[in-house]
Amino acid sequence: MLKLNNKKLIDPCGLYCGECLGYQDGRCLGCLSRKGLCLKYSKICKIYNCCVNIKKFRFCNECKNFPCENFKFFKNEEYDWFLEVIKNLEKLKKIGIEKFLNKEVERVKKLIECTKTKKVIHCSRCKDWPCEKLKRPPLTPA
Repeated sequence: MLKLNNKKLIDPCGLYCGECLGYQDGRCLGCLSRKGLCLKYSKICKIYNCCVNIKKFRFCNECKNFPCENFKFFKNEEYDWFLEVIKNLEKLKKIGIEKFLNKEVERVKKLIECTKTKKVIHCSRCKDWPCEKLKRPPLTPA
């Protein structure tokens, strides 16, 4: 059983690891548990390293330079993740970690329920994606 209501699943960059295939299939416990080291690469995430290791913040929105050059990583041709992570970090600052987490948990529960209905392991395996519930690429290990 997935434990989605865990503050450690909210990354310093604003992503929620509970949505990720790596978390849902048990290969990863999230960015914070891996100290910024993702599953596919052997390098620590630049955002994690800057925020947590260097500046000793929990979230990037605590930094006076937010959003910085490190967030360019979230810009791609398929979907502009930049806007989502910026909005997530703004929400975290405005409503707090508890309310933000509760909203993310409810959102991901709906995604998981949908995957069960469609008999797929994760949104990334769904033939109907993009859909009304998830218009951007699903989180998978980076």
